[in-house]
Amino acid sequence: MQEMLRYGLMALFLGFCTWQDMRTGRISFIVILVFGMVGIGINLLAKCPPAIVLCSMLPGLGILLFGRMSGEQIGYGDGLVMVVAGLFLKGEGAVSLFLTGLFLCAVGGIILYITGKVNRKSALPFLPFLLAGLGVHIVFVCRL
Repeated sequence: MQEMLRYGLMALFLGFCTWQDMRTGRISFIVILVFGMVGIGINLLAKCPPAIVLCSMLPGLGILLFGRMSGEQIGYGDGLVMVVAGLFLKGEGAVSLFLTGLFLCAVGGIILYITGKVNRKSALPFLPFLLAGLGVHIVFVCRL
């Protein structure tokens, strides 16, 4: 039951952030903050060890660091969304979500490049691929 709640809230969060990112190119910090507090609350109620929660947030922190080092080639919003995703997904779930989204983004980018829809300088939004990655993760990885 708790896993279903986590994945449902994660899908709601990613869906809203994806919609917002596609519409405006930005993600509301208020939405990230609210869902972040909900994620912290869920972990406190579930008495999840802080070390596991921090490890789950590492992919997002890595994205934030890479965004900083690369002059924001990957946006801070993507990193913050992954940090919040780490609050909802335990341990390897956050890493799996990130890698699945990254793989789908690479495949999508190659297809868009081959079809001439984008060029080498084009920026692709990451969140739609992350949302698709969550769907793949739920269908193929989770046993809800």
